[in-house]
Amino acid sequence: MKSIRKRIISAAAGMCCLLMFTGCSEIGFGDQAMLRPPRATGDQAAMQQIISEEAAGSYTLKYPQNGEYRSAVNIFNSSDGMEYAAALYSTENDSKMHVTIMVHEGEQWRSLGSCSNSGTGVDRIVYQDINSDGIGEFLIGWTGYNPGVNTLSVYSLDSDTVRETPLEEPYTDFVITDLTGDNKDDIVLLSLRNNQAPSSATLMQYSEQDKRPISKYAIELDNEVTAFNSVFSGMIDKTTTGIIIDGENALEQNTTQVIYYDKNVRNLVNPLITETDGGQKKNVTFRKEVITARDINGDGIIEVPVISDMAAPKDVKAGCICSCTSWKQIDTKDDSLTAKMNTIFNYNDGYYFVMPERWGTDVTALSDSEERLLTFYIWSSKTSSLGDKLLEIHRFSRSEWDKMDQTDYIMLHSVNNGGREYIIAGRIFITQAIETLNISKAELERNVKLI
Repeated sequence: MKSIRKRIISAAAGMCCLLMFTGCSEIGFGDQAMLRPPRATGDQAAMQQIISEEAAGSYTLKYPQNGEYRSAVNIFNSSDGMEYAAALYSTENDSKMHVTIMVHEGEQWRSLGSCSNSGTGVDRIVYQDINSDGIGEFLIGWTGYNPGVNTLSVYSLDSDTVRETPLEEPYTDFVITDLTGDNKDDIVLLSLRNNQAPSSATLMQYSEQDKRPISKYAIELDNEVTAFNSVFSGMIDKTTTGIIIDGENALEQNTTQVIYYDKNVRNLVNPLITETDGGQKKNVTFRKEVITARDINGDGIIEVPVISDMAAPKDVKAGCICSCTSWKQIDTKDDSLTAKMNTIFNYNDGYYFVMPERWGTDVTALSDSEERLLTFYIWSSKTSSLGDKLLEIHRFSRSEWDKMDQTDYIMLHSVNNGGREYIIAGRIFITQAIETLNISKAELERNVKLI
């Protein structure tokens, strides 16, 4: 698949562009600032002139709300060496959104054409070669009157003109990636449920015959999810690309869904959604904590979090019982989950601890939020009781740390939070009961990581 190099007018150059497109300081930089042509030179003046002519009057720049590109005017370089620009705006003549696409030839910019859309704003813009012809397509998501219900249009360059292809399926979020493994980019539309349809994922592929992306595969998503918190594509095993969806329900409880293409069933699958004996659907990643899927161990494969309470004596207060986050990879052969790492997240103090693999179920932990203390003990499953103490992890203020006897402590991290410095430090205890459970200074330093 041919790569496409991209660049956006941003940072210092972007500020110049914003100044150029929004005029003098009294105009302002907001979405509702009506453009009045300021003086400009070079490329900026040429591009502004084109937009003014296409708009046929005053216009308001429109900025994408999501995605990588947040400027109203974005410039992209295609793999054939050509330079293209897309300008997003509305005009005072109608209530529609507009896009003007320009090409840079020689020393000049010229318009390839403009298109209008009945949307109310811009969700995002993507430049991607979805038909593998070496020339990228502009994919623009337009927002509507209903939040989370957006429409996607593809703008192709056809015989030096712009051809617009609106996609019929609405979306809440979308991802462009090669999900089917055919070395061509797929468009995967993700939609939350509404009055007309359940939550779903739809994979669209470009059809040479139809000259447009068409729906090929679809699968239902978790209908309890009311918001997507994180959506991205990544490797879910050594050979399979998946789409990872972290979302929450109406009670702000969280789940992870993983969508991938199964060549055996020739369709999308959502393996983390299973059915109980009673026919109800459940997600094994269901959790209260806001923890998102990621490559936690740096092996290039995405792990999903599965959270459970650690063992504790019956008389321990619920607030002191720690949760263990087991990071698991999906085996696409049978959709089973394999644990790769166990961690304990301490959000209040800003760190997490990687549990040594040898600890297994022989070690548990209790937290004391008032003392800023996390303590690890040997755990006896036979007697359901705590054994010897193995480790303490503290958070001290800088003043506390400087005043105390630091002899028995190992300084792990110094963190500045809003001008206040605090210290994460550990204290190791040696047990004779099960010597293999003892942790070394080097291992402790390696296993305590900042969130």
